[in-house]
Amino acid sequence: MQKNTKVFKFIDTLLNFQDVKDLELYEDQGVKVSTHTYDVLNITINKILEKYENFENGAKKLDYFAITVGVIMHDISKSSIRRRDEELSHSQMMMKNPEYIIEEVQEVLELIEKDAGVKILDNIKNNIIHIVLSHHGKWGKIQPETEEAEIVYVADMESAKYHRINPIQANDILKLALEGKNIEEIELELGCSATVIKDRIRRSKKEIKVATFAELLKIYEQRGRVPIGDKFFVLRAEETKKLKKLVDEKGFYNLIMQNSLMEYMKDNEVFEK
Repeated sequence: MQKNTKVFKFIDTLLNFQDVKDLELYEDQGVKVSTHTYDVLNITINKILEKYENFENGAKKLDYFAITVGVIMHDISKSSIRRRDEELSHSQMMMKNPEYIIEEVQEVLELIEKDAGVKILDNIKNNIIHIVLSHHGKWGKIQPETEEAEIVYVADMESAKYHRINPIQANDILKLALEGKNIEEIELELGCSATVIKDRIRRSKKEIKVATFAELLKIYEQRGRVPIGDKFFVLRAEETKKLKKLVDEKGFYNLIMQNSLMEYMKDNEVFEK
């Protein structure tokens, strides 16, 4: 029998749990929560390689199962909060009501254990809960206290900073404005808020050094394109675009199930006998 058959079944069952599947339905700044979740895992994997040089060395120090499950579940409340019409957002729950997060993670883990026919060792389950509970770091109520939690916190922060940006840019907006569309019509066509539209126009005006929208629109009309922002913004936009394309093409489920940590997980080290 394969050494991690039960691990694969557990993670497969978790990925097919409705609140996890629903992460593909919700967006944060133009990026699906599921796409961000994969990105956090990918960054985490890169952090492990940076510190330990290879997965074998990392496996001696880190719990790859707790990391993978913790990452999959770290934003799961973004589904349940919407489903239950909770008043607090995910970020507010992390800061003001972490008990909600604890109860949810415990409940979901118990349901998946039942469906998969396994029982996670208590220390691993506690680490998973802690990873989820502390992934906002200083922006949450609970700070990471295990190495696994610290890595996931840093990965989540980097993903939010570099790879969670609405791909809409000034050129998309100016093209529609030139067609005579007003801001409400542009919002509707691009599927974004007025705040995003104003931000992209502001960035472009600053980069090209003009004061008004009319001036920017005239330059776009003449050149067919305008700068979308500074180098950092352009890099973020490009990396986010590539990330979204990767997850859309390969699939969130497939990317998680095929991640490099899976082969180092062992059933007898994760579950009760």
